[in-house]
Amino acid sequence: MSDKHSQPHPAQSFETLAIHAGQEADPLTGAVVPPIYQVSTYKQDGVGGLRGGYEYSRSGNPTRTALEENLAALEGGSRGLAFASGLAAEDCLLRTLLTPGDHVVIPNDAYGGTFRLFAKVVERWGVEWSVADSSDPAAVRAAIRPRTKVVWVETPSNPLLGITDIAAVADVARTAGA
Repeated sequence: MSDKHSQPHPAQSFETLAIHAGQEADPLTGAVVPPIYQVSTYKQDGVGGLRGGYEYSRSGNPTRTALEENLAALEGGSRGLAFASGLAAEDCLLRTLLTPGDHVVIPNDAYGGTFRLFAKVVERWGVEWSVADSSDPAAVRAAIRPRTKVVWVETPSNPLLGITDIAAVADVARTAGA
């Protein structure tokens, strides 16, 4: 991400940011809407000599950079991250927040991919997890342990469309230090 986009945008409306943030004119053609880059590999200027910071589309490409800059501006953040799937985003977040010995509370109706991520991957890192009915803040509170670091919420849940009161569960998590 370039420095000019890493700072919050000054007093621009949401509508202006939605249209213009991350949408720099293409330096090659002058196109005012960034082109969609559908390439897998970028030519490098020697070993480690990346052009514009790009080497392979899975690690980054100008289209995704524009989206990430736009989302960061809309949310008032300094960075935005985009992933190929929700599960990839979950994996990144959990690897960032958790260390061996931590505990997570997940919903009893979590997406199957979320459940498998905890059962087959996160557990192997030494992270413990348990389930609770996330639509019931008291059930979430009862599932919290001294090492609970994350209370995971999916609302509406997939595929059952269960609804969780995010503010109520966030209060329970905050009170517990998660």
